[in-house]
Formats: sequence, structure tokens, C-alpha cells
Amino acid sequence: MPNLTLVSHDLCPYVQRAVIVLAEKSVPNERHYIDLADKPDWFRKISPLGKVLLPQIGDVMIFEPAVICEYLDKITPGSLHPRDPLQKAQHHAWVEFASAILRYCWIL
Repeated sequence: MPNLTLVSHDLCPYVQRAVIVLAEKSVPNERHYIDLADKPDWFRKISPLGKVLLPQIGDVMIFEPAVICEYLDKITPGSLHPRDPLQKAQHHAWVEFASAILRYCWIL
């Protein structure tokens, strides 16, 4: 398992998805919190969208909550999704639906 550091903010709602996967899969990780009002220069260089949910695997960063969770699910034993392709597609659809709702709630 690669050394994983999760870069986030204390109140970031999007980070909770990755935190849940990390906990469910018992993935060892470190957390590094930044101030959104004063993002450090090193962070601006590695985050193409300026978002705070970034796991760092060695020198590589990946971004976007759904992609991060999918990566974590694939590199660990078992799966959080059903094996059946149709049921798996339904899971992914609900994840996207929840993401859209979360974005809407966050801007209110």
C-alpha cells in the first residue's frame, strides 16, 4: 500500500467521502489540513482546480472525490460496489446524484 496523505480542510464536505472509504477499507493515511482563506503556494501548484480534497500517493496527486474513492476501492481488497454491472452502475449514479445535491447544499 502506498503512503497516502489526504490534503483537506477541516470543514470540507467533499473530504468525507474519501474519509469514509479510508475508514471502511482500513487504509492507513495521514491528514494535512490547509486554510482555505490562505491556501499555501505549494497547494496551488498541485491542485489544478484549487480544491482541497487531494490524496497524495508518493509524489503523485489525484483529485475529484469520485475518482479518489474509486482508486481507493480498487487498490484495496473487496469492493464497496456490487459485482453486478447494472447494480454497480446504479451505485455510481446515486453517488453522482449525492454529489450534485451536496454541491447545491454547499452554495446555499
